[in-house]
Amino acid sequence: MKTTNVIAVDLGASSGRLISGSFDGKKIELAEQFRFSNLPVQVVDDLQWDYIKILQEIKYGLGIANRDLSSIDSLSIDTWGVDYGLLNRRGQLLYAPHSYRDPRVEQFEAKLYSIIDKKTLFTQTGNQPDKINTILQLFSDLQLNPELKQEISHVLFMPNLISYFLTGKYLNEFTISSTSGLLDATTRSFSPALFEKLGFDLSWFGDVSKQGTVLGTLLPDITREVNLRQPVKVITSVGHDTAAALLALPIDAREREQTAFISSGTWSIVGTQTPSPVVNDSAFNNGLTNEGCFDGSNRLLRNITGLWIIQELQREWSNKGKMIDFGKIIEMSTSTNSYIDPNDASFALPNQMEEKIIDYLRRTNQDLPETKGELIRIVIESLAFTYRQVLDDLAVATNQPIKKVYMFGGGIQNELLVQLTADFTGKEVITGPIEASVLGNIASQLLTLNLVDAKNMHEIMKASYTVQHIHPQPCINLSQKYTTFQSVSRMIGN
Repeated sequence: MKTTNVIAVDLGASSGRLISGSFDGKKIELAEQFRFSNLPVQVVDDLQWDYIKILQEIKYGLGIANRDLSSIDSLSIDTWGVDYGLLNRRGQLLYAPHSYRDPRVEQFEAKLYSIIDKKTLFTQTGNQPDKINTILQLFSDLQLNPELKQEISHVLFMPNLISYFLTGKYLNEFTISSTSGLLDATTRSFSPALFEKLGFDLSWFGDVSKQGTVLGTLLPDITREVNLRQPVKVITSVGHDTAAALLALPIDAREREQTAFISSGTWSIVGTQTPSPVVNDSAFNNGLTNEGCFDGSNRLLRNITGLWIIQELQREWSNKGKMIDFGKIIEMSTSTNSYIDPNDASFALPNQMEEKIIDYLRRTNQDLPETKGELIRIVIESLAFTYRQVLDDLAVATNQPIKKVYMFGGGIQNELLVQLTADFTGKEVITGPIEASVLGNIASQLLTLNLVDAKNMHEIMKASYTVQHIHPQPCINLSQKYTTFQSVSRMIGN
């Protein structure tokens, strides 16, 4: 077959990139076309996304790809979850989309949960109640601006909003919608009962698109502006970046329920795929949440503060003029018996990260590190033990043993973290790829265009990149260390 070239527009909460995937019928080859920063902007009291910059950068990147590739057949967009834009009846944004870190929701959290309590909300939607969720954000928007009820025509999640800018067409996709806290856990569609309680209008969201839809082609003005050689299809396929990443894993369907995944990067996501949402007491009490997969199945997971803590330490030490070779100091560090809970609220915000870690250790009566290497070791071991804790919780909630773990994303370049994950969990860890969300985005386009069969996708992925198998090594006093970690992480309430 001829080579098919598609573009994955992968937008993260700090950067965006356009990466092309060339498919020859057997494997996918990636090429980075363009990368740009994507940071929320403080506008008076609001933290908002610069959607105009995002749109312009995508068009610029398409121009580069157009010069590099013989043709562009399609593109699709994946992003982080929960955020959205509000459109009026003329199809114009009412204001720039807010970032999930915007504090406007805090004053309305108690009011929302007085209308529907957290446990009931979890049972009805499968989503763990959280300040960042769409349900609380939109509820807050309507409390602050009651006139919006008469003005809103469409609510579009971020990947679908950007697709609208490119095509002029409205559609909300399943995987990104599933992060909102607005879908019914049984029907996996927007919940009429929930909407009635909260004063939301179902017509704002429309139907949920599943398993890929060709939305249309790029608007003629954009095609001319970018000097594209041919009309490019815009596909609404897999809108959420983690859902996209799962499509890139070479997992046979028969293996899924006893296989866990760890998306390791600035933030970590630990989960497993299940046929349908898991809404039992164990899942709720352990902070697990349910989100959708491209094929309509479910991912049960927990979000964890990841390598963000180490990145903040790097930035902090660099700003003080201390150039740190992290590879060397990790090699020189030895096992620790002091731990932190990476999800403690104190570590979520930037600045003074070393001071926060020391303060946590003092408050929990633990030994303090004598070197920076020991400090880093505390963070990495704590993160690996957190992975183990979530894997244990997943096994209980699903009543399924976890036999192996796939680990992907930028964090797999941290060899110590990967090895400790294997050691502490006692499970084989299979690493790769780093660009999982991009590969999955591309795979979803090929599926939507009927160029591949879903049954063969894991074979295509095996041909497209190389994985590494990391086996657990013996660890002295592992049970005692894990008990200490669990005890310490329970000492301070979040």
